[in-house]
Amino acid sequence: MHIMLSQTNTSSIRSWALTIAGCLVSALGLAQPGPGPNEKAMQETRDIAAAMLKELGQTLQTAMANGGPENAIGVCKTQAPEIAQNLSSKYQVQVARVGTRARNPVMGVANEWQSQALKQFESRLARGDKPYDIEFVQLTKSGAYDLELRYAKPIVLQPMCTACHGSPDQISPEVKAKLEQLYPNDKAVNYKPGELRGAVVVTRILSH
Repeated sequence: MHIMLSQTNTSSIRSWALTIAGCLVSALGLAQPGPGPNEKAMQETRDIAAAMLKELGQTLQTAMANGGPENAIGVCKTQAPEIAQNLSSKYQVQVARVGTRARNPVMGVANEWQSQALKQFESRLARGDKPYDIEFVQLTKSGAYDLELRYAKPIVLQPMCTACHGSPDQISPEVKAKLEQLYPNDKAVNYKPGELRGAVVVTRILSH
């Protein structure tokens, strides 16, 4: 059983969400009335996704300031999964990032529902919706009594991200060498600013 909800945020958007590392665009939304998890659980889930973006963004900003794109690449490989794991353990949920094209084939590959979310995000961005107005929420039965809440928020490429995710002529030889070393099967290139890069996803069990 699946219950699909579409949300549009009409509240003010936190300014930091628009500039996270110059690469991540996301913010909180408001659920519209209808069937689904209670608002407290929804807001907690949004806050967890926002915390992932904020902490990762701050870490990336520091890495960029101290060593440029080459330094930031290592953050995404090692520290981003650690941030996600720490939040997952703290809140007893599952936090992750997935991409439209994977840099790491072992991590970051969207599953079925996450792929569905990414397709919806692409459609809404194509028609001009703002990233901070978009979110994906799905409820599915888990076991005999519980529900699983699946939440996703889009990540949109910003201009400075082309240093690592742009076309070959936008990526320096040093960055290319680093990417080839860390991600020999890298597919996460040839993105343009404003294009959907991926999503932050949060999964949690709602017990009755």
